[in-house]
Amino acid sequence: MKNKIFSLVGILAIMLVFGMMVIGCASTPGSFVRGPTSPVTIMLRPGLDFDQAFREVAFILLNNKFQTETLQPEAGFIRTNWRFWETSRGQTIDTYAVRVSITFNPARTQVILNVEGRELVRGNWVTGWDRAVTEDLRTELMMAVGN
Repeated sequence: MKNKIFSLVGILAIMLVFGMMVIGCASTPGSFVRGPTSPVTIMLRPGLDFDQAFREVAFILLNNKFQTETLQPEAGFIRTNWRFWETSRGQTIDTYAVRVSITFNPARTQVILNVEGRELVRGNWVTGWDRAVTEDLRTELMMAVGN
């Protein structure tokens, strides 16, 4: 009888650990912030040609695995498709996605970065933004085209 109880407790412990691993791997990253997005404005380096800045920004997005959905150089606008989250082990999480919008101001002196995030909760998408993706892209954009 004692062995059966220990065996049952052991099986339950293994199931609990496995369940926590599955939930942990499929959860939303801690960088997701629910609510309205938080755009970041970056001043362009003086003398930087708009066409060159636009190409640099598009390259940075592609280099970060964002595929372009809308590319309008004449309007100074880029928007990417939704990109599902990928874990460090290469597992795709289809319950969390981010996309990026880039807008150049009319004077072509600023870039406005907007990173949207969404999390699937009980069949409905909850919107927000991603702090880590925003910070990573802000840093790369500052280095490439920023003042």
